[in-house]
Amino acid sequence: MRLRKFRVRAYRCIHDSGEITVGDLAAFVGRNESGKTTILQALTLLNRDELVSELDLCDEMSEELKEEIRLAEGEFELNQHEIGLIKEKFPNLPEIKKIKLIRTNRNPRVQYEFEDIKLSDDSNQGINSWENFSKEILDFLNTIPNHLRIQIDTNFFDGPVPKNQETFDSGMAEFSNQFHVIAIQEPNVIAEWEKIYENPDNQYPNLLSGESEKTALQNFISSDLHPRFVYFSDYKKIYGNINLNEYLREERGERADSIEYIEEFDKAETVRNLFYLAELDMKELDAVKESPSKCIKLLNAASNRLSSKLNPAWKGDPIHVDLRYNPGNIMSVVISDVHRDGTITNTGLLNRRAEGFKWTFSFIVNFAAETQRAELKEAILLLDEPARNLHPTQQMGISDLLRNLAGSNQVLYATHSPFMIFDYTPGNLLVVELDKRKHLSRIFYDYWNADDKTLTPILYGLSRGQVESIVDREIGTNSRPVIIVETMSDAMYLNAFDKFLQDPNISMNPLNVVAAYNKNSVLPLAIFYRNHGYKTFILLDNTEESKQISAQLASNDFSSIQTIIFEKEGKKLESIEDYIVLEDYLYPVNQTYEIKLRQEGFSNLNPQEVSSKEGRGILDKLKKIWQEHRDDDWGEFNNEEITRYICEKIALEETDFLSDKTKDQFRSLYRLIAERIRQYQNVVTKSDINKFQRARA
Repeated sequence: MRLRKFRVRAYRCIHDSGEITVGDLAAFVGRNESGKTTILQALTLLNRDELVSELDLCDEMSEELKEEIRLAEGEFELNQHEIGLIKEKFPNLPEIKKIKLIRTNRNPRVQYEFEDIKLSDDSNQGINSWENFSKEILDFLNTIPNHLRIQIDTNFFDGPVPKNQETFDSGMAEFSNQFHVIAIQEPNVIAEWEKIYENPDNQYPNLLSGESEKTALQNFISSDLHPRFVYFSDYKKIYGNINLNEYLREERGERADSIEYIEEFDKAETVRNLFYLAELDMKELDAVKESPSKCIKLLNAASNRLSSKLNPAWKGDPIHVDLRYNPGNIMSVVISDVHRDGTITNTGLLNRRAEGFKWTFSFIVNFAAETQRAELKEAILLLDEPARNLHPTQQMGISDLLRNLAGSNQVLYATHSPFMIFDYTPGNLLVVELDKRKHLSRIFYDYWNADDKTLTPILYGLSRGQVESIVDREIGTNSRPVIIVETMSDAMYLNAFDKFLQDPNISMNPLNVVAAYNKNSVLPLAIFYRNHGYKTFILLDNTEESKQISAQLASNDFSSIQTIIFEKEGKKLESIEDYIVLEDYLYPVNQTYEIKLRQEGFSNLNPQEVSSKEGRGILDKLKKIWQEHRDDDWGEFNNEEITRYICEKIALEETDFLSDKTKDQFRSLYRLIAERIRQYQNVVTKSDINKFQRARA
């Protein structure tokens, strides 16, 4: 079950967030005190057992809160398995694909809405529920002789729904034994009871809860399918030496009173997470600590388990964690760097490492332990600043960890860092801003309309180094047209061949080419430039992903003139490399890989060999060849290396391998770009440019 839309009202600084669409891996970006943490914490109100605190209700909305108000509501999309479970239990209902969860300030329970499906509140004896099952038992008892009925204890069926299978089985077994003893002289009565008792429909997994169709469905969702929101905040650091006597006292709750109340995980929680990942049992350690050989064997196994679980999220050289038991009941955490050649260096206590290293180590330990302990699957993880204090390289390590979790969970997190933003799709990137006059938070789904200062991390992520030129409208309105391309290779080719052709009839030198960070950043980057006064054109290849980008550009008021697809002689091309004649392109490929793969048996490729492969373009065909040689350690074909080779040769004026046909085909690309710019300048007016700035205002 995945959250697709949500809305928060009257919660702390948020009057009304409005309806927000959210993706599977979504980042909330905003300045300090903008309300990012509040958004995450408000979503935990949709947890089944969460309690609403009066202190969390918005003070400025006291009048509205006199009535029942929806504090948090979320629209969830069910997967096929969940849809099938509901259909199996409620075959007479239409297929339920979406569910809305609602938490109000008056009702202590989460409420449910089921699209436009109408559910009856009337009692329905046809529902296979605990309530109807209990009624069936009591009705049956009313049919047996009175002298038997008055001896039977029916408290089990008069009580609430059994909490689990074990409670149900024990209660039923006890009642059945009592019934057999009392009715031992009435074999017909016992036979009737056995029919009820052994009926498969009356087994615990098949019983619902609720007398009406609506109540039964709500109770089933609550007990079997209700989504879980798991909130992660701050953790304390792990240090080099752990006093196990102190740790065990903390575990038993024997702690000294503190002058200050701190609302975060304590040291015992952090150490517990470390031992959990290592699968180290304190009782087992206590039993072997007097035997050095057994103790070393136990701790070596625990250390290896701990290292294997931490290294997937650790960037740079791997580390090995060694747990060592010392006199005085002290556990030492010793860290070593493990290099690619197998050498081990920098062995020492964790507390001798830098603060950033200790924080990173502690975060990964705590986060990995909490997620594994909860056996998270189809949960919604809420993380508050998961990359705090981390170097950008380690932030990318945390990003990999989040991506892995997002496979089976939904991950929503707050961040300030451009290195923690890796998906610019609306809904996967949301901006939170604070209205200082009203002290209220606003959430932007169309994040490019937020304040430029709030957007700084996103802008740097979209195109680092271009931020200052983007936000200065005077530069935009007085600049040459901007041509946004999907990859760095496209930008390199455009600039290099413009210089190489030296054709005054078509030259646009210096070209104002901007390379997008990746394909899903093309759309917002184009919008930013357009909104700041630039005449903006977008150059796309003919892939499916680029076709989607083209459709998104059109829906954001870009004209067809501004979107340029690579084409040659009326035929659309898969990449800019398809403007280069095959024989010309294979020359740098063979030159590069003949040296690079000399030990792996690379032999020069010829045009016939490449042409014979299936593929929609030259790059696709070359990648197929490389895939065929993956067992020969060819690795992956890297077209950027070839791009750099060609552009370097153009700069050195060593271009004998480039034919006139390649030059002519690139000339056709420049003519296409120039023609589109002329068409646009003929139809665009100053009012067209200004309307986007007015829309932002």
